[in-house]
Amino acid sequence: MGLMKFLALVLTLTAIACVAAEKSKVLIVFTHQESKSFVAAMKDTAVKALQENGHEVKVSDLYALKMFNRIDRTDFTEQADPAYFRPQVEQASANKKNGETFAADIRRERELSLWADVFIFVYPFYLSYIPGITHSWLERVFSYGLAFGKEGDKLKGKKMMLMYSTGGPQKYAERLEKKMLFIIHDRVKFWQMTPLDPFPVYGPAIMTEEERKEALRKLGERMKILDTLPESTAATSQEH
Repeated sequence: MGLMKFLALVLTLTAIACVAAEKSKVLIVFTHQESKSFVAAMKDTAVKALQENGHEVKVSDLYALKMFNRIDRTDFTEQADPAYFRPQVEQASANKKNGETFAADIRRERELSLWADVFIFVYPFYLSYIPGITHSWLERVFSYGLAFGKEGDKLKGKKMMLMYSTGGPQKYAERLEKKMLFIIHDRVKFWQMTPLDPFPVYGPAIMTEEERKEALRKLGERMKILDTLPESTAATSQEH
């Protein structure tokens, strides 16, 4: 083998190694009660496409995990102030101890959050916002001292994408959807993370089977370019 061919081979192998190194660790936070739902099909499609493209994927199924929809004393195995419950004080205390005094479910999700490079939230668009159990996950896991507040920069630089279905067509969902995106993307930036463009599917219940298949195909294609997606500009204001 000549020197030039050898150098070309080295450069090619280096490029391949660099691409492989860029693959992300993805946490999918899935919210739906029904495993045969279209939202579940969205989740399954995303997992398959991501894994086929070399990403490491883990899924938190919030209903299967029975994640509680609240913040209270049971979120902690010991309390910094037993006399007066203040969630942020207790969260800060637990995070200073590397999460050791969080309840087991929060501790598990906290470790997954530290592991992940990218978060993909998959859910149905409920009453103009994310489901309550999803919102509670954010409040309990993206906690004070981890995602925000004093020393709360542990999620800095990570990315987040929203992936959801609506009950009706785009013309009915769009106004409320913009409000949701403005609120969530504002929070994402507050956590020093980067929001990616969402992937909505409007009214799968009123689509034909072929239309649903096409929506899932497009979702798979989006997952193939996950690492090259730019920061979202989908909701920069509440104007509608």
